[in-house]
Amino acid sequence: MPLHLLPRSLNYLEAVARVGSVQAASRQLGIAASAIDRQIIAMEDVCQTPLFERHARGMRLTSAGETVVLLARRWRADEARLEEELRIMRGEQFGTVRLGAMDSLANSILPDLIETFAERYARIRFSVDIMTPKEVAHELEIGSIDLALAFNLPTDKSRHTLWSAPLPFGCVVGAGHPLWGAERTTLSEAAKHPLAVQSRVLPVRGYLDERYSWLFDQTEPTLVTNSLQFLKQTLIGGSYLAITSQLDALRELEDGSLFFVPLVDKNLRPQTISVVVDARRPLPRAARLVGEALSEMLPARLSRVGLSMTCD
Repeated sequence: MPLHLLPRSLNYLEAVARVGSVQAASRQLGIAASAIDRQIIAMEDVCQTPLFERHARGMRLTSAGETVVLLARRWRADEARLEEELRIMRGEQFGTVRLGAMDSLANSILPDLIETFAERYARIRFSVDIMTPKEVAHELEIGSIDLALAFNLPTDKSRHTLWSAPLPFGCVVGAGHPLWGAERTTLSEAAKHPLAVQSRVLPVRGYLDERYSWLFDQTEPTLVTNSLQFLKQTLIGGSYLAITSQLDALRELEDGSLFFVPLVDKNLRPQTISVVVDARRPLPRAARLVGEALSEMLPARLSRVGLSMTCD
């Protein structure tokens, strides 16, 4: 029987916050809406402040409500960790690993990671969320994920880095592009060709905008998209180039449908990729196994496409 350490009132409040109304939470939990509403009103009485703003179309958390929900999610994460630790103590090879990762890994590293663990550790399960680096840092902070696999995470004393390495920028092109097969190029040369770029919601574009905004001022991109997978399919045609790292196109570089041309501008600083955990919490054994696997898998895969890894 699973542990249920989260108080009923917090469970109800978190459900309403997640779905936006008492009625929707009632349907999801199978609990009468009146019972959920009573619990929330009782919590507001105890806290002596409203936890929700009530509108005709639903309910929105107040600042106090957000604080309470954050506490509830931390407790839920700790509840899951406790249950897993107890199973390990009983000798069970068991656990659910919660991983926050980048979209660029969704068709390369992540499927291979899941397949590897399915073969070796059949009872270890995964909960994988695709996030931005900012979201990853936040979720790691509140304890809702065990591991982060992210670009450009700033140094923080609350985080411990299991593995990190630089990811130099280059131009990714398809067969038939003028730069296909080139040994190197520069940003000024890249700007002479039609650009396909990631939109500002994705980490690579934000990183380039912050440091090399002149590139996009000088040449208006021909294609802007928030889908990395669509971007790569467009590049395969050979008409465009994208400025990114090898990791963003790892699968396509391995199968030869795309080609990576290193950028050699003197002041072009690389991104970083890191496997990070929260230094303040003990890491469950299952999550530790996943962290070790990622720390071995990433440099091995990147070396196949010609990137010599120098870990931090």
